[in-house]
Amino acid sequence: MQGDSEPHAHVLAFPGRGAVGLGELTFSRSRVVFHGESEAGKTADIVVFTDNTPNGNAAAQAVLQTAEADFQAVRVWFGGLALPQGQQGDDQTTVRTALPIQVLTDSQAGGAYHYGCNATDLYIEPAAQLASGFMVAELVEVFQAAINNGWQCGHTNGEALSRVLATARNTGLAQLQVQTGQGWWANGHQDFVTSNAATDQDQNSNGCGPLFLYYLHDQLGYDWTRITTTGGASLGDTYQRLTGQPAAQGFQDFINRLATLDQGGGLQLPSSGNPFPIGAAGQASSGGAAGSGASAGGAGLPVVAAPRGFGGAITLLTLVILVVIALIALNAMGIVHF
Repeated sequence: MQGDSEPHAHVLAFPGRGAVGLGELTFSRSRVVFHGESEAGKTADIVVFTDNTPNGNAAAQAVLQTAEADFQAVRVWFGGLALPQGQQGDDQTTVRTALPIQVLTDSQAGGAYHYGCNATDLYIEPAAQLASGFMVAELVEVFQAAINNGWQCGHTNGEALSRVLATARNTGLAQLQVQTGQGWWANGHQDFVTSNAATDQDQNSNGCGPLFLYYLHDQLGYDWTRITTTGGASLGDTYQRLTGQPAAQGFQDFINRLATLDQGGGLQLPSSGNPFPIGAAGQASSGGAAGSGASAGGAGLPVVAAPRGFGGAITLLTLVILVVIALIALNAMGIVHF
């Protein structure tokens, strides 16, 4: 088990993946196991290593293909924030907390992890199709620590943000997140929005948090940069800072909209893992959300918009024709006269 003096491993974990217990992820283990990895390539800000296995080599190359673009995208989401520069050799005995980012492969990881929210040695599962997403998830947490505005990488809000932004860069992760979101709903859809007490190892929390961020982004219309730079002590606090409305109100509207997708206790999510917008976009309950990207709305129930466009015009014309036919028939029967 991890000693009290060792840095805590912050993890991106999915059910059914990984061969090492989370309690066995220790900094001393990683210093020994991954000491012999060789450099596969580098970009301006990222160095990628491989364990020289076929899977490790494939994953390293997959990460390298998008590494710098991923890094710059995350930096933009965090308002152009700059990470500190490190020195050669500063990773020998302590956790690195500076550039360059170093990405290492761990065949037993089942996702990804690093030793501290600001730790810049990132350990990822060598799954080539998902590897870049695993890297981004941990990179997002490094930027969370740097911006220091409430995102906690070891708890619901920080873990949720790392998952949705990683999925934005690698949509393959959505397949893993769908199951997690459905599990949270089936288990009673507990409130992890107004509370931030759950850890990054709580799969119900990991199901709820990303869905709520999709609600902020695609239901209420806030872009990722606005969300990340707003921050907050919980997802509910972020909602309140963005909208000016109580956190509990946001959670209730979120639940009400998801409830329309419930089929026999199961939540029907699309393959993207993101069901929003549901009903009318840009609306929140009980008076709506104030601020950019949100407008006044109803009482937390899905709103059906009036038909618009060519299809709506055809529907309206059909209704008019039916009314005219009915009036002609009634006139012929002497019921109405005109």
